[in-house]
Amino acid sequence: MSLTAEQAALIVEWGIRGLEQVDDHPFAWWGMRGDDYVVVKAGDPGERAREAEALRAFGAGATDVVAHDPRLGVLVTARVLPGDDIRPLARRDDDTATTAIASLAAMLHRDQRPVGDLPALARIGSAFAAPADSRLPRSVVDAAQGVFDGLMAEDTEEVVLHGDLQHFNVLNTGAGWRAIDPHGWVGDPAFEAAALLANPRGLVEGGDARGMDGRDLASRARRRAAIYAETTNYDADRIRAWGLVGCVIAELWMIESHNLVHGAPLAVAQALLDDGW
Repeated sequence: MSLTAEQAALIVEWGIRGLEQVDDHPFAWWGMRGDDYVVVKAGDPGERAREAEALRAFGAGATDVVAHDPRLGVLVTARVLPGDDIRPLARRDDDTATTAIASLAAMLHRDQRPVGDLPALARIGSAFAAPADSRLPRSVVDAAQGVFDGLMAEDTEEVVLHGDLQHFNVLNTGAGWRAIDPHGWVGDPAFEAAALLANPRGLVEGGDARGMDGRDLASRARRRAAIYAETTNYDADRIRAWGLVGCVIAELWMIESHNLVHGAPLAVAQALLDDGW
């Protein structure tokens, strides 16, 4: 996509120059504001507003909001440099990468700044209302919905959640790790592990994984959950439960957005259910 004339004028007004499209992100551009490197994002105004609110809540653990226009749906954030994501570390040492992501989650959840309106985590349950699809076994979807209902029935602490804290969204600052691209929810802090446990690209590289045996991936997901719980002191059972729910919702959203099933999250969910997760 390209910026509208009004959005482009706003970027000039903010003193941002040298826009360069970010690879594989049609609504994001690198740029400069004075001597500072920034990222400009457009797209859905509601998504940009949620992202801005969440980033402001998180403080030091996430990239900074430089500017935001809610009407035009334009968000400018500080660019994280050198900015390589945590996947190379995960390939070498998954335990260390998992510990780093869990530590970052705990940092994001501590001492949060006041925020405006962010949706309640309960809203992700709307994914279960999708029409039945033969590519997703109904027994798996129903089991995940039952786990979700059980999680939502219990009272827990509520925090601002990143909502997509997986390998692609954890970037190297040269002195540690910083989060980008939050979805922005309010709810159970244990949910933050779901993206890490369900993330297909962090579990298996290489695209289509339909029909794969998920037992090895499920074993890795369980190990990640244990490390996450030990690092954050969040409840291990809730972390695993959210991981199962996250796997199934990831596939439901994939069907809704792209009319395809990735396969890895489904395989993990099936293996977790087979073993009593």
